Amino acid sequence: MTAHIDAIGALYDRISPAVEDALIETLKTFGRTVPAPRTDPFYGLDRRSDLALRTLDRMTAYGDLRKYVFVLDAGGGLGGVARWLTLTYGCRVLVLDVLPRVLAIGRRLTGRARLGGRLSAIAGSFEAIPVRDGVFTQVWSVEALHHAEDRRRAIAELFRVLRPGSTLALHEIVRRDAAAPPPVAPWRHGTEDEYLAVLADVGFTNIASDDVTSMRAEPSAIARSAEESFLRLLAERAPDEGERWRRSQEALRAADHGLDFRAVQFFARRPSV
Repeated sequence: MTAHIDAIGALYDRISPAVEDALIETLKTFGRTVPAPRTDPFYGLDRRSDLALRTLDRMTAYGDLRKYVFVLDAGGGLGGVARWLTLTYGCRVLVLDVLPRVLAIGRRLTGRARLGGRLSAIAGSFEAIPVRDGVFTQVWSVEALHHAEDRRRAIAELFRVLRPGSTLALHEIVRRDAAAPPPVAPWRHGTEDEYLAVLADVGFTNIASDDVTSMRAEPSAIARSAEESFLRLLAERAPDEGERWRRSQEALRAADHGLDFRAVQFFARRPSV
């Protein structure tokens, strides 16, 4: 488990002080001239830049998101998806992620957005979520479960922490079929059928899936411009860090956007007791 987490950290946890400073400076500079969307206060820099907001909006179709709902964002990273949920629907969100450095920057961004009362974060893995049973009235996970070392155990944990009668929404990158070669670690992409089988096996009902590959590209010119500004600033201030960041992002996109992969959303319900 430790080696697997270290491999994930090598890709995602490279937020050095130089990267953090460039991110915050970009947000300040951009904010002086380009008003941020109300539900996307950091111009998409706090989430995967190729994840369109319309894709997230599609995930809400099977849930009942409102002010008093308590959502788990499993593998939520910097918290961009969680902040979008909170600002769009007013719900409370707990971000779970295995990388403390990422969570620390996420907390700083949450403070800048003045959402500390509705959004919190906790360090932990999918396979051992450090909360009691049935806490959440919604569970979300966006492009994260393909890092789980034990997919069945991870989904069983999501089932455990979800309140009976409540819903699960996953957005995952999957292999097109079983013959498609899996990428190298730390990616552990399954197929759509494998996810559906595990969801049923751990006890979920009302299971559905929807191919959303065509919705993946970020349509926002503002988000693209913000990312370009961030990369330019980082390259100017810390060329080595900028090149390393660019390479890591290219590696992530190459792994997720190959012809052997699709984007699929899964929806399910934990039966009422």
